[in-house]
Amino acid sequence: MQFINQVLQGDSLEILKTLPDNSVDSCVTDPPYGLSKEPDIKEVLTKWLAGEDYVHRGSGFMGKTWDSFVPGPAIWREVFRVLKPGGHILCFAGTRTQDLMTVALRIAGFEIRDVIEWLYTSGFPKNLDVSKQFDKRVGAVREKIRIPYNPVMMINGQNTRPWMEKALEQGFHEVDGDEPVSELAKKWDGWGSSIKPAHEPVIMGRKPLTGNICDTVERFGTGAINVDGCRIGEEGRYPANCVTVEPNEWYSKFFNITPQELSKKSTKKDKNSDWKGNVIDLEERRVYPGSGRGVLNSTHTLDGRERKPVFNRNHHPTVKPTGLMAWLIRLVTAPEGVVLDPFGGSGTTGAAALQENRKFILIEREAEYVEIARARVG
Repeated sequence: MQFINQVLQGDSLEILKTLPDNSVDSCVTDPPYGLSKEPDIKEVLTKWLAGEDYVHRGSGFMGKTWDSFVPGPAIWREVFRVLKPGGHILCFAGTRTQDLMTVALRIAGFEIRDVIEWLYTSGFPKNLDVSKQFDKRVGAVREKIRIPYNPVMMINGQNTRPWMEKALEQGFHEVDGDEPVSELAKKWDGWGSSIKPAHEPVIMGRKPLTGNICDTVERFGTGAINVDGCRIGEEGRYPANCVTVEPNEWYSKFFNITPQELSKKSTKKDKNSDWKGNVIDLEERRVYPGSGRGVLNSTHTLDGRERKPVFNRNHHPTVKPTGLMAWLIRLVTAPEGVVLDPFGGSGTTGAAALQENRKFILIEREAEYVEIARARVG
């Protein structure tokens, strides 16, 4: 089939339309989560149920319009069409928008079979301090505290160095302390707006079978789950719908996924390597943490600790661990099967597919990520 083991650059919907019906075995993908402003859900569902696209008014966490909302039913209908009967989709989603992602998949025709929870402890809360906002609202000034100066400090993407030159000379700068001033600030001290992220759902869907499951497996090689191929540890434990991160956390003993094998966050070595584990031949760029863009990283933390420089050949901001993607591919794709990823990013799905003796088709619209993906899959 055309496009096997290729990274295709362009719009996912348009490229998917060029793929033949019933031609891929599975879809394992990490699409945009749509973590933007809350949508008008009635407008979303009205348009989706009428077969129309919903255009979200806002930008996503990376500041891109294409990242502002979850992919709608139009894209998933094309994925549904190109999947063989019984073919599974494993689709990552955000905790705040997994309901929308699931509805879009259902409207496209998928049966929702399960949700795999990827658990981790390294998530950082994006919290707004309510007490500080009350003080700020009434102009109450908190007692300042001194912290070591950070010579290249980025706030909302802006370099604050020009107005902090005096602090540079003195070796410190001042920030608001933690002691509330106004009555409302005192009353709501310790209250915030968010809890710490610690899991990401992976929605498991399936294109309906043709006949029963044995009929579908015999004819298309799809429809079944690779239980024995995905057993965990020396004990050969049954694969579960949770991936834990820490082996010693209280919950670990209840899940069948061994943390060390599957669910470490993507390491620097992992994201900068090709499918064979060799470092990809691209120029390193120093990247500001979390930005996904090539801006300078600050040299010190706010409490004065020196921060090691961050250089990456792969500067995609949301790289999934290759080991995790390999396990997901192995779970729903027979050997030599074709895995589709319409949101290919930096190519982790393709690298994982090659490691598992599977084939792949990746689609990615951003040229800078296509270059990385192609380097990672050779």
